[in-house]
Amino acid sequence: MTSSLSRRAITGGLLLVPVALALSSPARADAVLDARHVLEEAAITVERVREELHNEPNVDNLLARSKGILIVPSYYKAGFILGGAYGDGVLVSRLPDGGFGDPAFYRMTSGSVGLQIGMQSAEIIFMILTEKGLSAVLDDEFKLGANVGMTIGTLGVGAEAATTTNVGKDIVAYSKAAGLFAGGAFEGAAIKPRKDWNAAVYGVDNDNPKAIVQRNQLRTAVNLKDALAKVPPADTPAPAAQ
Repeated sequence: MTSSLSRRAITGGLLLVPVALALSSPARADAVLDARHVLEEAAITVERVREELHNEPNVDNLLARSKGILIVPSYYKAGFILGGAYGDGVLVSRLPDGGFGDPAFYRMTSGSVGLQIGMQSAEIIFMILTEKGLSAVLDDEFKLGANVGMTIGTLGVGAEAATTTNVGKDIVAYSKAAGLFAGGAFEGAAIKPRKDWNAAVYGVDNDNPKAIVQRNQLRTAVNLKDALAKVPPADTPAPAAQ
């Protein structure tokens, strides 16, 4: 009797293996598709923000100086007294050759209490200007405004890019918002790696953001890297006059 039960348990366990694989494969495939969508949206965000700020040289200067760039193409925010917001994005880091490495996937979230009402979506680009700022974001969880200096410039109806000095700042953020939201800000928002997406795209043994951003292998990131490559790094010599 015991032997029969043991055989049944073993057989049942073996049958669960393909079932588990069948259940996990669609979930991983969905994660890859979602990650690729955010990747393409991030490339579009870089192009759109640079196009709308073409008369603001400060933006290209900051992009050129950046050690890393975090792009959140869709940051959704809504609230009535109690508020909440979230958005997925990608982080790229400057490589020794001046280009950018592969993107690591992140999620930005926040919650707040206070005088606020409305709904809003925003495209956000965080330009990380120092190694200190980059290390802070690469940690497991990073809160905006904690331990690093940050200047935020906003774009929207009737608003212009901030032109305040950025000397000594670790991170400078530009936001293009659509919609109306009274109250609240990005300070205090948490940014954490999307370990599920990183594992789905790069493999479960290669999901560490610190390692991902030092590689240059992901073919689906070419559009984002091309958009960023239009602004050469700050130490790149200007081309000779023809």
